[in-house]
Amino acid sequence: MGTHTFNKGTSLVFLVLFASLHSSLPLASASSEEANAILKWKSSLQNKSQSVLSSWTLLPHNATNSKPRTGPCTWFGISCNAHGSVARMNLSVSGISGTLDEFPFMSLPNLTHVDFCINNLSGVIPPQISYLSKLVYLDFSTNQFFGTIPPEIGLLQHLEILHLAKNHFNGSFPQEIGHLKSLKELDMYTNNLEGRVVDGREIMVQFAKYGPNAEQM
Repeated sequence: MGTHTFNKGTSLVFLVLFASLHSSLPLASASSEEANAILKWKSSLQNKSQSVLSSWTLLPHNATNSKPRTGPCTWFGISCNAHGSVARMNLSVSGISGTLDEFPFMSLPNLTHVDFCINNLSGVIPPQISYLSKLVYLDFSTNQFFGTIPPEIGLLQHLEILHLAKNHFNGSFPQEIGHLKSLKELDMYTNNLEGRVVDGREIMVQFAKYGPNAEQM
């Protein structure tokens, strides 16, 4: 009877371990996908940005030992949620130079906070930013972005903070921003935008700073 009990207990332990391992596989796979996507963007940045992001690697800190590979949750400027998925990226005042052309919008579905302010990022904001559907905080201020602000930003229905000040955006103010019902802060000053937000919410107008050519409600 003792042997039977032992075998039963051992089987239960193996079953629990197997279930735990099996359930962790999708998370590990997702983390690996996010890591590879982020590294692709890193490789597109200018050389002087690489040293700042030296922790962004899948290799062990000491390639001669057998320590596990690092992952995005341990990388500079990146925080993950309880499930190990990238949730926050804060690279503010980091001397990053490059564009968002290779940024993995589609591969980071759980991002809630992105702060890239006070860097030397340039180019346009890709329309793929709409894939960051859980985004609450977005700060691209004090960079070298130009072109029009993509109307797809209006699809970020959870967005509360939007800072795009001190760039080189031009064209008409995207009316789609007026559809962001959760928006509390909007900074657009020191750009070359025309028009105004068609929205009557006082909280939006209170915090909004547009450009020299923009009208306020």
